[in-house]
Amino acid sequence: MEKQFQQEYTTSMFRDVQVEFVKKADCRASVVTEDWPVVCMKVEEEKLVHDTMICDSYVVHFDRSTQEVRCECNLFESSGVLCCHCLEVFHSFKVYKVPSCYVLPRWSKNIKRKHTYIKSSHDVNRSDVSHDAFKGLCAHFYNIAQEFVNDDDETALLHAALEETRAKLSEHRANLEMLWSAI
Repeated sequence: MEKQFQQEYTTSMFRDVQVEFVKKADCRASVVTEDWPVVCMKVEEEKLVHDTMICDSYVVHFDRSTQEVRCECNLFESSGVLCCHCLEVFHSFKVYKVPSCYVLPRWSKNIKRKHTYIKSSHDVNRSDVSHDAFKGLCAHFYNIAQEFVNDDDETALLHAALEETRAKLSEHRANLEMLWSAI
């Protein structure tokens, strides 16, 4: 599983993933409830804090049919990195290959960037309209993100809203392309 991330992710992102794999060694998972196909697990993580060993518990839901996992720590939802609790649950259920939905293209070293909107003096052909639109969207999103970044639930809602908006825009673009191809 770790090798899968190593092959796909950039070096700096893989280091973040490795931290979670190291922390996984201090985790123990046990079944709380089971309602096929979903299993509710309790993952206990031991941590050394100021020379004192403490144990934190996290609830992780695992769907056996889809191999989807969700931890209450929300690390994946907030940063795109699977937490040690989810990794321990995968290990408990002998999931050796992470489902593709947890290997995010934005961290991939193999991603092909469509284009960049950082303008330089060499960009004589770049449209000022698209550049200004991009700058405006970034500023707007930055202000929204600043307002809701401190709460995990709000951050998760914002991520969900962005994905929903992306889906609507993709559908809109596909409909337009279909219209243009019919003409």
